[in-house]
Amino acid sequence: MESMVSENEEATESDVRFPTVLRGYDRRQVDEYVRATEKRVERQEKARRAAERRIAKAQVPAPRTVESDQSRGLGRRIEKILAVAKAEAEEIKDQARKESERLVAAAEKTAVEAENAREQTERAAECEAQRIISRAEEEAVAIRTVHRAVMAELGQISHAVDELRDRFGGESKAEDSAEEEPEAASAVSTDGE
Repeated sequence: MESMVSENEEATESDVRFPTVLRGYDRRQVDEYVRATEKRVERQEKARRAAERRIAKAQVPAPRTVESDQSRGLGRRIEKILAVAKAEAEEIKDQARKESERLVAAAEKTAVEAENAREQTERAAECEAQRIISRAEEEAVAIRTVHRAVMAELGQISHAVDELRDRFGGESKAEDSAEEEPEAASAVSTDGE
C-alpha cells in the first residue's frame, strides 16, 4: 500500500503561486487552471483513500476457530472481496496517474500556446510600431520638403519685394523732389512780385 500524502504537503501544493514577469503568462489563467487541477487531484486522492480504507477493512484477520464448511466459504468470500478491492484500488491509482499525466500535458500545451500567442502579439505590435514610425518619418520628410519650398518661395518673394521697393521707391523720391521744385519756383515768383 502506498503512503498517504500528509495534510501539510497538500496545503503546500495548493499554495503554489507563479511569479508575475514581464513576458510571462496570464496570472489569472494560470491560477484558474491550477485550482481546477487541484480539485481534480483532490477528487482522485479521495477516491484512492476510500479504496485504501475498503482494503484495510477487508483485511481484518479472521477469528482463529475451528474452520467449518461455513467458515471456509466465508474465508474464500473475503479473499475474493480483498482481491476485488485491491484491483479497484490499482485501477483508481492508474486512473489518478493517467489523469495527472493528462493534466500535466494539457498544462504544458496551454503554456506553449500562451507563449506562441504572446510571441505573435509581440511580433504584430512590433510590425505595427515599425509601420507607424515609417509613416511618421515619411510625413516628416514631406513636411520638411514643403517647409524648404515655402521658405525658398518666401525668399524669392522677399527679394522681389526688395527689388520693387528699390525700383519704385527711387522713382517716387525723384517724382517727389520734381514736384517740390515747381512749388518752390512758384513760391519765389509770388514773393518777387
